[in-house]
Amino acid sequence: MSSFFITCAQGLAPYVIDELAALGIESTSDATGVRFEGGLKEAYQALLWTRCGSRVLLQLKAGSMKDLDDLHRQLSGFPWSTHMSDQSTFVIQVTTKRAQHIHTQYAAQRVKDAIVDYFDMTTGGRPSVEKTDPDLRFYVHIQDTAYTLYLDLSGEPLHKRGFRTEQGVAPIKENLAAALLYRSKWPEKAKEHQDFIDPLCGAGTILIEAALMARDIAPGLFRRSFGFENWRGHNEHTWGECVKIAKHRAEVGANTYQGKLYGVERNARMIGITKANADRAGVLKNMSFAHQMFEHFKKPADMSDKGLIVTNPPYGERLGEKEELKPTYVALGDWLRAYEGYEAGIITSDVELGKQMGLRARKVNKFYNGALECVYLQFAIEPQYFVDRKAAEARQEKRDHEEIMSEGGIDFFNRLTKNRKKWEKWAKQNHVMCYRTYDSDLPEFNVAIDRYDQSLVIYEYKAPKSIDPEKAAKRLEKIKAIVPIVFSDLKPENIHFKLRERKKGTEQYEKENAQGDFFAVEENGSKFWVNLVNYLDTGLFLDHRNVRKMIQEKAKNTNFLNLFAYTGSASIFAAAGGAKAVTTVDMSKTYLKWAENNFALNGFNGKAYQFIQKDVLEWLTQTAAHIEALPLMKKRDARYDLIFMDPPSFSNSKRMSDVLDIQRDHIRLINDAMTLLTKEGLLIFSTNLRNFKMEPELFEAYDIQDVSRETLPMDFARDPKIRQCYLIRHKNA
Repeated sequence: MSSFFITCAQGLAPYVIDELAALGIESTSDATGVRFEGGLKEAYQALLWTRCGSRVLLQLKAGSMKDLDDLHRQLSGFPWSTHMSDQSTFVIQVTTKRAQHIHTQYAAQRVKDAIVDYFDMTTGGRPSVEKTDPDLRFYVHIQDTAYTLYLDLSGEPLHKRGFRTEQGVAPIKENLAAALLYRSKWPEKAKEHQDFIDPLCGAGTILIEAALMARDIAPGLFRRSFGFENWRGHNEHTWGECVKIAKHRAEVGANTYQGKLYGVERNARMIGITKANADRAGVLKNMSFAHQMFEHFKKPADMSDKGLIVTNPPYGERLGEKEELKPTYVALGDWLRAYEGYEAGIITSDVELGKQMGLRARKVNKFYNGALECVYLQFAIEPQYFVDRKAAEARQEKRDHEEIMSEGGIDFFNRLTKNRKKWEKWAKQNHVMCYRTYDSDLPEFNVAIDRYDQSLVIYEYKAPKSIDPEKAAKRLEKIKAIVPIVFSDLKPENIHFKLRERKKGTEQYEKENAQGDFFAVEENGSKFWVNLVNYLDTGLFLDHRNVRKMIQEKAKNTNFLNLFAYTGSASIFAAAGGAKAVTTVDMSKTYLKWAENNFALNGFNGKAYQFIQKDVLEWLTQTAAHIEALPLMKKRDARYDLIFMDPPSFSNSKRMSDVLDIQRDHIRLINDAMTLLTKEGLLIFSTNLRNFKMEPELFEAYDIQDVSRETLPMDFARDPKIRQCYLIRHKNA
């Protein structure tokens, strides 16, 4: 008997338990998934039949450790050759809980070293790491001082069924779609041959999942590969028997379900995608499609008297989008009234949008579509559940206002109103277009609000685990309602909400999308493109406003270097200050192009302005070594008079050859940068790592001045730990 663990999205564990029970497998759940005991047969069955699980992991070892060196020692003695050869490729992923001192990337490195050391001692061979398509995937979970080692039997996540080649916009994952169908008891309804409708079917995720359930088809039958295929413990005979049984059930199910599944979609391309996917899944036979808006889809005369309607309508995250979507939900509610006797399930991230439907839900359940918390509204389409919309809207409007202003809402409203008046006056006097107008002034309303001309960005700081999630969500709803009231002169679509976590040493932010809307803003006479929609950061770090001004003042006739340049705003100010040459270095092609666009916006062009796309760590090391190798007379011309370096707190981008941890690596970074600096030059070093500490040996080597407070703009003074800034010079310069 072995121990197995099925990972699943938040809230889906009960459905995985039911799936295993249907296979005769007993299981238990915890916060992140489902555990069961069994042999390979049970594991293979789970891989084939779970519709809601994400991965099936085989537990290989569990134990306790003193530190990562102890973990390495223990795993070096683990019999890895039982599971892989010295020619295998593999990847390690480490997760932690209540182990903040553990650096997950370093932990993965130590586990990798243990595997390599084992084979070095036993066979002399060396398996290699392959992150994209490895033979085997291992997971290590560390909780407090305990660890568990797993082998991933799945390969790609199990929601990737194998028949889908294209997605629609903002698709719902298959495992969530299956959970919604389970919640609405679709398998039982399908046995009664009830019909099914998705009136906004998109690329057909829900529709196809419903068909697979109705015809008793195992979702794992379509996958091209699994993670166990290169595992030495794999039993091809047992796997083949499990597949044979699943195929037989599918053959029987193909002739059992006599109902029909209807997909309604206004986008012809999406219908084509759905048909192709359904055909590959072998379920096209029972389907009918209507290329039209759902409002125009009339109930066919031969449709069953009872049935199920499930759909995933659009739900907006920005205020303007929410208002635009209200008519869609009103129309959906009106359309549903024609299907008396049916049941319906609607998933949405916004209960208020759901209320626009004019139907009273019998059940409301919480689900997560990715990281987005949603509700699943379940309706019985019967007249007693129909609502008088106008009366309901009036009552709701009154309740909403009372709710918004309760429990601190009025305090937030008053503080934000006061702040707006104060900072607008300050900005006007100081000719500042972009500034922070609220910065967690009231701890219970933990957001930062930045103004960019006629737009706002509201950053919600992720609530600590000690805060009740429901309470935090309720506060956020108040914020979303109050901000547009205080800033009623701004267009709702120009108010943007983003989730920001306090940066830790092991975290970094990624861009959310590659495209979006840009508009120009001005700061101290220079112009910049900003994007408030498609990136977590906007393109202009407002807390560096005074640092950029200082760069402009010191840049005249200098050779200026901007490292980790992001969108090049510091480079713009150096050019504006009269720098004779400006070099801008960043690893991101997107951000470097953004920087070039900023230069063009300000009319700066020519050979004096260079843009280098490269891993900054690598470029810095290579350039420092190159300068050191030059003859003494040529070193001066190769060096820079003024350097600005604002590295991320942490970065493990795939494009980097190494992991950057600024607390660990700042000595190396600063030493290399100082090699590039002229004898009389100045390095401006900045970091947003809140608990950063400059190592004492640097103070011995260089003349270092902490200017964090002097360079912090007034609108950021409420949070003096937001960043640290140092002026670094050679001693005796």
